[in-house]
Amino acid sequence: MKRSIFPAALSLLLCMACATPQPEEQTQGTATLQADNQATAQSNPDALSNDRWKIEYSDTGLTQLTYPSDPHEANVLSGTLGHMDVRYRFGNGEWQDLSRDNRQINVNSGSRTVTYLDEPDDQPFRMVQTFRNNGDALEWNIDVHNLSSSPVTLGDVAIRFPWNGPGGGGPLNIFRQGFTKKHFISGDGSHMIFTKGGGEPPFLLLAVQPGTKLEYFDAGGGNPYRAYVHSGYSGNAQTEGTWRLPHTYLDLGPADSDNDSFSYGFTLHWAETYDELREVLVENDLIDVRVVPGMTVPEDLEAKFSLHTRTSIEDVVAEFPNETEINYLGESEPNHHIYSVKFNKLGENMITVRFDGGRETFLEFFSTEPVETLMHKRSDFIVNSQQHRNPDVWYDGLYSVWDMKNGVLRGPDNTDGFDGWWGYVLAADDPALGIAPMVASWNAIYPDEHQIESLEYYLERYVWGGLQRTDEEESYPYGIYGVPNWYVASDVERRREIESGSSLELTKVWRAYDYPHIFMLYYHMYQIAERYPDMVNYLDAEGYLERMIGTAEAFFEYPYEISSYYRIYEAGYYNEMLLPEMIELLEEVGRQDVADYLRREWEKKVLFHTYSHPYPYGSEYAFDRTAFESTYAFARYGAIHEIAPGDSLWYDRNRDMWHSYDETSREDVREFMDRQHYANLATRGWLEPKYFLMGSDLIRHSHTFILSYMAKMGGWSILNYGLEFSDEPHDWLQLGYNSYLSSFALMNTGTEESNYGYWFPGEVNDGAIGWAFMESKHGRAWVRKDEDRGAWRYDGEINLGIGTVTRLASTILTDDPIFGWTAYGANLERSGGAFEMVPRDGVRIRFWMVDEASHIGIQLERDGWAEGRPIRVSEDLGRAELQIENRTGTTHTNRLQLQVHDGQQWQVSLDGNVLEPVEEEDFFEFERIVYELNISDPLHNLEVTQL
Repeated sequence: MKRSIFPAALSLLLCMACATPQPEEQTQGTATLQADNQATAQSNPDALSNDRWKIEYSDTGLTQLTYPSDPHEANVLSGTLGHMDVRYRFGNGEWQDLSRDNRQINVNSGSRTVTYLDEPDDQPFRMVQTFRNNGDALEWNIDVHNLSSSPVTLGDVAIRFPWNGPGGGGPLNIFRQGFTKKHFISGDGSHMIFTKGGGEPPFLLLAVQPGTKLEYFDAGGGNPYRAYVHSGYSGNAQTEGTWRLPHTYLDLGPADSDNDSFSYGFTLHWAETYDELREVLVENDLIDVRVVPGMTVPEDLEAKFSLHTRTSIEDVVAEFPNETEINYLGESEPNHHIYSVKFNKLGENMITVRFDGGRETFLEFFSTEPVETLMHKRSDFIVNSQQHRNPDVWYDGLYSVWDMKNGVLRGPDNTDGFDGWWGYVLAADDPALGIAPMVASWNAIYPDEHQIESLEYYLERYVWGGLQRTDEEESYPYGIYGVPNWYVASDVERRREIESGSSLELTKVWRAYDYPHIFMLYYHMYQIAERYPDMVNYLDAEGYLERMIGTAEAFFEYPYEISSYYRIYEAGYYNEMLLPEMIELLEEVGRQDVADYLRREWEKKVLFHTYSHPYPYGSEYAFDRTAFESTYAFARYGAIHEIAPGDSLWYDRNRDMWHSYDETSREDVREFMDRQHYANLATRGWLEPKYFLMGSDLIRHSHTFILSYMAKMGGWSILNYGLEFSDEPHDWLQLGYNSYLSSFALMNTGTEESNYGYWFPGEVNDGAIGWAFMESKHGRAWVRKDEDRGAWRYDGEINLGIGTVTRLASTILTDDPIFGWTAYGANLERSGGAFEMVPRDGVRIRFWMVDEASHIGIQLERDGWAEGRPIRVSEDLGRAELQIENRTGTTHTNRLQLQVHDGQQWQVSLDGNVLEPVEEEDFFEFERIVYELNISDPLHNLEVTQL
């Protein structure tokens, strides 16, 4: 059941008319403006405000934009709005900047208008900026006039929007008063959206007015964020990197000619919901775009997109028309135009939408090889190209980062500048430790002896007794050495070379973030050893189970014991969301004592996040996208399990207090679930139809670090929320699946015809991947490397995201209110009164049927839905026929889990034989029913029928 935590949307009375300057405002001289400024700026400080806007201004621009009913009085602005960068020249002369040293102001309280005039005595321009509160919207109009007798070229026309970001001053500033920015720089369809860090409304939308476009932006390096109407000078001056839109100039004629001026405008609106944001786009004669299954599109899948606009759609044009199939499917609802698209060229594919009398905006897609191909290539590439094998070095067995730009494996003796503390990038922490768990998770579903041997080599040579202290150590058994690598961290004298202080006296096994990577690795190695015992040699299933237990227990004990900085119960850690699954495993194998211990520790985290902090969205940073996989996992657990109250559950060293909870309820957890869900949305692109924005994690490190590991990790929570908890799931299925597919665009793979990769071509890089995405034309990545727009040269942390694929991939059949019957992870056909779809989600172990009446999930433990064979579902969703492929060719037992909502009764048959459940459990929100499947043939027929 979806429970909204936000107030009902306020109605918006939208006015599309551009502000028309009053005649006296156009003609009055400098003396009049200055006099009016002195009178009105002092006597009418609220001249622009009303019940929709609280606006403050100074002599140089607007200084406050606040929603009057916002209880936190959050000001979007961190500086002055009204700073325009205009660069011009005469003929082939020197480029000059329009001065703002002599700005004058006029305030008209009657029309709620403030006007700023820049007319430098020594420059040939007059620029007039008018801000007008029309009652609901704030209109910002800019007029530039050439006053000289000569033509002039404008090289840059850029706006600065100084927003108050989510940082500094504590949680209230971050989550209630700070705003994240999302932008869609895309010609005539451009807009920006500002959302509070905590996800609560109001949201602010800045939209271009008809006749105005945005084509470029720059930021970073100490420079302010600038969005360009024209970028001919700055865009072309940045010679490194690529850009997808043209950098244009504007030529103005001499004074009193027909083209001696230009006028541009923007409109700002508040909105209470995301649906309102979409409606505001439409009311501003822009386009609200939705896409399924994602803007990163595997070549074996078709995508659909909806263009919702009240203007006319005149043409939809592919960048590569001979290699793109676009079909218009009609209007699903009035003004919702639906198209299908199939890309036959790998890499970036732009679609130009021409609308409203010649205006243009651009949808940016990325075409990849099929997901399953990508995953096989990635796992193969890691094993064959990213593992150091040399018994003579201390890092024998290490998986390290691959440098696509130079086509080489980096490592402790080939650092590319990652020395000293920065050595962690190559041999420790999240960049290196996330690689092996990803390979292990894939091999639990698609076992490969060569890859399993590589994992065991890593565990035997690099991890046990190196990275990880053994179980025979007198202190901190199973402890994991931290940065920069275990070789340095385990030796005090080596540590002295890069660190100092009292911490040198402590055993350096306190970095909590390292532990979940390793217990995830052992968990999947247990699965491999239990399912495919003939493929393991280093340890058996019991051995891997013990390592998993020891590492998980150490996670809850050592970091906080050594350093209270590692707030084990308060922060979210990558991959810890597997702990409930591990606890269930321990109960199944009779390790109830350990299961009880881990459950108690996990439930402490659930209770803290539900009750002890209003803004528990942090991880390593105060405002961190990393948290949103964990926070959802806490909420999901609390929503389906009863958690007993408790007194003095744990002692908080930082606050000098015990945490106790007199009452607990699943309703409270559901309220927290919604809060963290909307905070997750605040960090994620949604209304920005570009493959590196829609579904991507956006916040942190400006525009240099997006489409990272959290695109998938936080995307899991959004997709699961739609599948398991929301009675209005379609927004979350759309956004969650976009998130799932999005970061596959960082993969560098291809065919011989495409030279094996889009970002860094060449067969040597076929299967490599970028760490994150550089959105700027060229910029400085936080790992101290300059990167061009596109995928970074290294892989690193992105493997954490790829490691979620086996727990995220699903084929989903649903009746979408915009797109109609839709299959995520498959192409949908209707035949003989039934739906048919061949699953192509990459893993082929999950299938969901979602409609208004029910949510039904079918999941296999191993093997998978047969490759190339369709899943067939009756049109009433009452019967599903699937085929299971035996992926090892052996006789074995598989397990099938049926997840049923709303108390429906279902029957499961294998090869015509009705199966009886071996386990049934009521999780409050849904019922889970488990069946055992005897697998021996290459294919088996599965039927799931509603009774």
